[in-house]
Amino acid sequence: MGDRARETVFSVIRNIFERGAYSNIELANAMKSASLQGKDRAFCALVVNGVVERALSLDFFISKLSSVPVKKIDKDVLAALRMGLYQLFYTEVPDNAACNESVALIREKSKRGFVNAVLRNACRRREELKEALEASEPTYRFSVGEDVCRIIKRDYGEKAEEILTSFFEVNPSILRVNTVKTDRKSLAQRLEAEGAEVCEAEGAESALIVTKGAPSAIKACEEGLCFFQGLSSQRAVRALGAEKGQTVIDMCACPGGKSFGAAIDMEAEGRVFSFDIHANKLSLITNGAERLGLSKVIKAEKQDGRERLDALSESADRVICDVPCSGIGAIKGRPEIRYKDFSDLSSLIQTQRAIALNGFAYLKKGGVMVYSTCTLNKQENEDNVKFLLDTQKDAVLLEEETVLPTVKHYDGFYIAKILKK
Repeated sequence: MGDRARETVFSVIRNIFERGAYSNIELANAMKSASLQGKDRAFCALVVNGVVERALSLDFFISKLSSVPVKKIDKDVLAALRMGLYQLFYTEVPDNAACNESVALIREKSKRGFVNAVLRNACRRREELKEALEASEPTYRFSVGEDVCRIIKRDYGEKAEEILTSFFEVNPSILRVNTVKTDRKSLAQRLEAEGAEVCEAEGAESALIVTKGAPSAIKACEEGLCFFQGLSSQRAVRALGAEKGQTVIDMCACPGGKSFGAAIDMEAEGRVFSFDIHANKLSLITNGAERLGLSKVIKAEKQDGRERLDALSESADRVICDVPCSGIGAIKGRPEIRYKDFSDLSSLIQTQRAIALNGFAYLKKGGVMVYSTCTLNKQENEDNVKFLLDTQKDAVLLEEETVLPTVKHYDGFYIAKILKK
């Protein structure tokens, strides 16, 4: 690969681990700035995502190869070592290229010697190190922080290792078809004519899975024929069952996918109030609604879901309550969540409960609310729904499911469908 690609990887990895930058945003901006194309772009994405995903496993290797503790290693050196080791253990990059190019990223001669020694030692001890990793603690083996590992093991017992393994899988691009403008068959035919490869998703009638040809899918999205939305999120919108002419409130709407899905299910007839606490993100909803031909239905407003609006009391036929959460179920697409501190979630849980209570207050009698999260933490899921049912005597749980990330093409997701009697 070109020097610019490796330098971009090096810079992005440092910013992610030293400044806490979001991997997807940092990577996209860096590749655009460096004007990376083709193989260089693919290499950059592969190594950055791989290093973030496997950071604890890579640090395990370093701890076996270096007399200097990982926490005391110079930040530039650590980034170069992680890059080199990822290529040696998880890609088909030739050993000499992985070692030499990683060493070349370091300016100081003494530090370059250290990086070279560690990487060459790794080449010699590769099989021994792989075996040691397989016998290590789950945090190193699956490259997840102690808090994520603890939550998954506590809540899923024997399924824990299968779930942790599934976090290494990558979901393809998923489209939600805008049936206000087209249908799934027509969109599939168009994408295939443009060179894309697509397939239908079982049990998701408005979804298309794009396995090749993302540029064609992006163009179709820009024309408002569809938008990107994961299968788990689409499942939550389906559970809502929004119908033509209804009033829907989306409590935490940005970037707008569930509002769009509900409006499409309503055949673009009715009202969707899309609330979000972040005023600077509301344009994502308004611009998306305009593209999709839903701007007459969707109204985006700044509103903190924790603050109740009495004027909306019992005004909605449907309420979407997709609350902010720890995001543990979404690790496939957001690998930095692997290492977050979830030792104290009490404040987050109180926020979730406040939003759910307000959402339920906005619901008409006979109306339905869907409470959903992209986490697998039962304290944020089942426990919160139980709290709602215990405190609201007119609340009835109709359906409840946890979608595990072990299901092909799905993220971990919790969905509860609640009726107001």
